[in-house]
This record gives sequence, C-alpha cells and structure tokens, in this order.
Amino acid sequence: MEEEIALINRAVQSLGEGRRMDRRSFVRGFALCGLMANLLLSGCEAQQRSTQQVETIWPTPTPRLRAAFSHLGLNTAWVHRGSETAKFMGRLLQIDVVSYDGELSVDKQRRDLEEIAEQQWDFVAIHPLAVNAYVEPVRQLISRGIPVIDMDTRLADDLDSLGVVSFLEPDNVWMGEQVTTAVIEAARRAAQSDSFEIVHTQGVLTHTGAQGRAQGFHNVIERYPGVKVIDETPGDWDVGKTTWIWEDLLERHPNIRAAFFHNDEMALAALRVITKAQKQRQIFVGGVDGLVDACAAVMRGEMVGTVINPTGRIHSGALWIGYFLATKGERANVPNFIRMDGGVVNKETAPGYLWQGEHLLI
Repeated sequence: MEEEIALINRAVQSLGEGRRMDRRSFVRGFALCGLMANLLLSGCEAQQRSTQQVETIWPTPTPRLRAAFSHLGLNTAWVHRGSETAKFMGRLLQIDVVSYDGELSVDKQRRDLEEIAEQQWDFVAIHPLAVNAYVEPVRQLISRGIPVIDMDTRLADDLDSLGVVSFLEPDNVWMGEQVTTAVIEAARRAAQSDSFEIVHTQGVLTHTGAQGRAQGFHNVIERYPGVKVIDETPGDWDVGKTTWIWEDLLERHPNIRAAFFHNDEMALAALRVITKAQKQRQIFVGGVDGLVDACAAVMRGEMVGTVINPTGRIHSGALWIGYFLATKGERANVPNFIRMDGGVVNKETAPGYLWQGEHLLI
C-alpha cells in the first residue's frame, strides 16, 4: 500500500500545480485516475475476497462541455471521418459533441445553423459548404459570446470582421499543384509525349477549398502548353454525379490521358468507370484528401497519388481550441489562422498514411 501511495504522490506532482491543462498533463491525469481507482478497489478486495471476486472498474467521464459541429455533408468520407474523430476526442475530453448533417445543401446547413444559434453551447465548429452563406447565424452565435471555429472552408471573405476565433485550413492551392503535376508527369512518361488530354473534375464551386484546388490545377496547366483541358464539370463531391460524368466523358473523349479530382471519393468513383472501360492503363488519376481507400489504391498502382487533407487534425484541432477556450478562456492565445499541413501520398508514403488514417490520426 505504501508503494502505491508514493506512486500517486509522484503522479500528482508530475501534473504540476497551477499549470495549464495540455495534452500530456491530460493523459497523466487519466493515468492517475486509473491508479487511484485500482488502489481503492484493491483495498475493498481485501475485505470482500472471501465472498466475491472484485472487478476492476475504469472511470467513465461524464460529458460536461457541449459543442455543436456543423458538417457540410456526412455522406462524404472525408467529413464522416472527421466527425468520428471529433466524437472520439470528445469522449476523451468530456465534451458532448452534437453533429449536424448539412447533406451537401446550403439551405439545409443554414437551417442547421439557425437551430444551433438558438441553443447554448460552449463552442461551435463549422465546415461550411459555401462562403458568405451563413453570416447571420454565425453573428448571432458570436454576439452571445459563443466561440465559433471555422474548419477547412472559409465562412466569409472577411473572417476577422465576422469574429471567428480561428480558421483551420489546408493549403488547397499547393495540394492542387502537387497532384496535378504528378498525374501530368505520369501521363507524359507513359505517352512519351507532351501533348495529350486531361480532365479536371471539380468539387462544389462555392467551396473555397475547391476554388483553391482549381487555382492550383490551372497554375500547373500554364506550365504545360501541350496539355489540353477538355472538361471541368463539377462533380460536387457527389459519387453518383461523378460516375455519370465519367461514363459520358469516356464515350465522347476516348483518348483522355490524365485526370485530377478535387477529392478522393470522386477519383475512386471515376476509377471504377475507367476500369470498367478497360482504360486503367491509359488514364492516370489523382485526387485530394488522402483517404484510406485512396492510399490503398496508390499502393496497388491504381492511382498515381493523392495528398493528405488532414480531416482528423482539422476536426480534433477545432475540438482542442474549443476545449481550451471553454476551460481556460485562452481566447487571446488562439491564432486566428492555423495551417493544417499534409504530405503527398505516393507508393513510398502510402502505407504510413493509410495506417494513420485507419487510426483517426490524420
């Protein structure tokens, strides 16, 4: 017993008196709770050993904070994975995370945010489908002192005037440039030519992430005058619509050599159409997001590459910001912009990124 008490004393000291609650101290705190629970149970066990066997019981946190997450569409894999990460982290941090599904509809997401604005929250995180579409409900939240965190896509052109706490964004232009370059270079090597056709399948055009990826695509195209862009129809993050677009494209343009997609789900949908048409060795495909299925496709050589748009980091990052604001009031210490970085997924890096994705780490 004396050894256990001494261990508890050392654990308490390691937390540090008066320190801010960071990730490391949070983990230590949970370890301490487990140790104390086991110590208490072992004391009870000595008295009850003759009549019954005592089970080890781990403490389960009761939610004490409440957060709303407004998602643009939970039927998309990137958003769904981010939502699962937020809920998982919420359980660890004792935050009741309530998810709202915008269903890829600006009107539906606006109604969600109007409903959210009428309730009490410790903080609200929003992944908007369109820029400048939800200014009024966001202003209502902020006027009531509820922190609002913007994820992945700009809520408004001027976030500072709107009063958003922080904007967590990947470098969409860079991602578009990296993947477009990769598919063009792969097509050049295979065709042994600088002149060929490429398709640019875009996301929702009101989405600032899609706008950045399109800019990245065109930045690269300007460096390859022989590459002809034959189609830029938006797939709108919709697998069914993308499938239809590509079935039509392959009938009208049998000589396509390369394709860049604004997300991996659309890339994988088109890849199924391309494979069915037996053109998988002709058309080189690249996407964005670094989803688990896309990483696996890169490993198999079915996709040239993708790039990590770290949904896990973005959603858990929003949760951490809200947690610190709600518990410490550290609003002044939160930067108004946080770049959420990611790497290029190729055959060398795909296994590592796939493993991280499976475990909600990116």
